[in-house]
Amino acid sequence: MTGHLGAAASFFPPPIEVTGQNTGLSLGKDGQVIAPYRRSLRRIFNNANWLHGGRLAGGFWMGMERAERFERIRIDNERIADIDYRQLFPRLAYVRAGQPQPEGDIYNVAGDGSGRDGWKQLINAMLFADGPLRNWPEGTLQHFPSGTKLRDAIEMLVSHHAPIADLFGTELGFQLMRIESDMLIGIITHLASIGVTALPLHDAVLVAESKAYVAAGAMQAAFSMGTGSSCAIVSIEFFPR
Repeated sequence: MTGHLGAAASFFPPPIEVTGQNTGLSLGKDGQVIAPYRRSLRRIFNNANWLHGGRLAGGFWMGMERAERFERIRIDNERIADIDYRQLFPRLAYVRAGQPQPEGDIYNVAGDGSGRDGWKQLINAMLFADGPLRNWPEGTLQHFPSGTKLRDAIEMLVSHHAPIADLFGTELGFQLMRIESDMLIGIITHLASIGVTALPLHDAVLVAESKAYVAAGAMQAAFSMGTGSSCAIVSIEFFPR
């Protein structure tokens, strides 16, 4: 199920450039040409429900590997910065539950930082699941000690995040994705109105390095306006030097 932002929605004025390639020969991981003219976006909804999903898709930068984006994309003749919401879905779940945000890293379930990627995948899978999980989400088990049983990991996760435990297995994640996508559309529209070119990427935007802090402020404001909460964690990543 898709929705379109106009006939050929393009929020992004030039110059947007991709360096170090022969345009037309370089393909992204989505099989599409990596070329700066591919800026038209569409929204993809889920479960035949306009309230589920709504993420933007179709931009050339979405098919590029993360390191490749930093290396090759230029906006306004500058390298890009990646401005990203951290731990967005579980924090939105706490907002939905009307519960105070936990301190520290939501994905540090073990308390010592171990298995963080696994806990991240597991909590998000449980937010999107329709009912109890019966199998490990793909690629998750490898992050846990050998012999870990799914039921034990789930019990530990539910205990650690008891305030939102009732939301697991309710497909809430699709609704949170709609909130995320609405926020991103508002952010890039606002940034465009003040002359800042921004490329949306799920829960992040790519902007010229000099606009990084403007974009971060816009993302903080969008979260507060959209949720009534100021608990957003927004990170800024620059090209490593």
